[in-house]
Amino acid sequence: MTVSHPLSVDQIESHNAQRMAALEDDYASLGRQLGRRGVNIDAVKGKVAGFSVAVPSWGAGRGGTRFAKFPIPGEPTNIHEKLEDCAVIQQLSRVTPRVSPHFPWDCVDDYAGLREEADSLGLGFDAVNSNTFQDQPGQALTYATGSLASTVAATRRQAVEHNIECIEIGRKLGSHDLTVWVGDGTNFPGQQDLGASLDRYLEAASQVYAALPDGWRMLLEH
Repeated sequence: MTVSHPLSVDQIESHNAQRMAALEDDYASLGRQLGRRGVNIDAVKGKVAGFSVAVPSWGAGRGGTRFAKFPIPGEPTNIHEKLEDCAVIQQLSRVTPRVSPHFPWDCVDDYAGLREEADSLGLGFDAVNSNTFQDQPGQALTYATGSLASTVAATRRQAVEHNIECIEIGRKLGSHDLTVWVGDGTNFPGQQDLGASLDRYLEAASQVYAALPDGWRMLLEH
């Protein structure tokens, strides 16, 4: 598939050309410095060239938060616009070839089409992220009592089902990881039995883990 670059390649090369001489001078100087310490700069460059990171889709806006914020004009409002911004980041940095989407904010009707759209921008998808730390419009049960560790069995089932839904979305997008952000806790000491809370969390999380396809990882964020 032909990659459609958001920015003009000529424009980028023109800006780079203005600084290329200084860059090459600095690079040569660094190579000599490392050489005196017995470090081969080409070996270092080879390792650095293999480094890459995934840009979280929520990072394409002001502040990068997944929660309430104060948007500015021009900020992306949906996953399609976020992909375009992430493509610009990749085009300029060359180390961010993947996007980590977050649901339900990045939900669409056609995930095969979304994957093709990302491909056309030279991007792939990394870990899919679930959201069980913030109630959404039309959500059946609140997460005020927690999510995977909730004291309400039906709420725990809702959280498990949402994570499994994210896994299915991830399969369509070509992802191989699920990130679960667990914000369960209390406001004051003594509000709940921490041992029982951990037991509920482990039981619910094991159900999510059991739903992972072969080769997938379940990443935990607390």
